[in-house]
Amino acid sequence: MFIQAIRTGKVTARSLSPVMPWYFYRNMTDEDLKAIYAYIRTLKPVKHTLDNTESATACKLCGMKHGGGEKN
Repeated sequence: MFIQAIRTGKVTARSLSPVMPWYFYRNMTDEDLKAIYAYIRTLKPVKHTLDNTESATACKLCGMKHGGGEKN
């Protein structure tokens, strides 16, 4: 599914977000994409929740402002 998503820019019928620059990677070999996927699976998940009631305050982890729900 990962390779297909990178090649087509879609996961089933849903298009990937423009934030994911899949088009830069779509011409890589299957072996390279499998290696990237294997590496990504070794990374620990990032705990990045933010209280959106403090919308005027920048995130303490990344310095950006977030929105879109009570917690994200």
